[in-house]
Amino acid sequence: MFVFEIITPGTWLDYDNRDWEWKIQNQLRSLESQFFEANAALNLFVNAQSIRPSFADRDNWERDSQRRSEIQRAVEQERGGFNSPENWDEIRFETEVRFKREKWSNGGVPQEFEHNLPFIYARAFLYALDGFDKFLGVLAKEENVPEELAKFHAQIAEKFPHLRGVRNTAQHREDRARGLGVGNKLLDLKPISNSLINAPGGGALILNGLNGSRYGSTMSDGHYGEIDVSPDSMQHLQQILEGVLQAFKWRGSKQHAPRA
Repeated sequence: MFVFEIITPGTWLDYDNRDWEWKIQNQLRSLESQFFEANAALNLFVNAQSIRPSFADRDNWERDSQRRSEIQRAVEQERGGFNSPENWDEIRFETEVRFKREKWSNGGVPQEFEHNLPFIYARAFLYALDGFDKFLGVLAKEENVPEELAKFHAQIAEKFPHLRGVRNTAQHREDRARGLGVGNKLLDLKPISNSLINAPGGGALILNGLNGSRYGSTMSDGHYGEIDVSPDSMQHLQQILEGVLQAFKWRGSKQHAPRA
């Protein structure tokens, strides 16, 4: 498990305006919340990727095959055997439905669920990262905050240049699937060349790609963008958050997060 720790230099902000302190400290808590949401999503993603799919296990496959045969024989007896193609189709269909429902009731997980888990957690990481970016952008524009906050906010775009583009596609896949970008304009699909896909002449549309730890998609400008769901990305975020916290004046004992 990856745990990224944060040290806050004090307990409360140390400024003369108590209303301002309260407002800014609440925003800092929201920023920290997005950080740990990203950390949690990373761990869920890594765990989901490490699990061997049940359908890839030979022993499971053999047990499933045997159980299907047993269910099929029972269905055949109920229906008096199969004496026509239509009857065979019904027997096959009923066998498959009973087999699935029995397996699920015993704790089996549908293959679609297993396949989608890493994608779900990758998007959760993406959304947490995007939320962090938005909160910091708002905070950096507040009156009387340290000037360094604008610099730290700019670092997010430097470290994650495709964040906004990939996030927009994740939220508007219904448009990208139709080949549409901003303003419903047709996408000009740019060349892609990586271990996931090789389309040097362009024309490839990616809506929900996973290339190792990199979650990617075609962005509204037609280019392919990625966000790395990894400890390296969390380290970048950690450095930014710690820099933001240290830019303020604090009073009281320093604080350590997350909680045990």
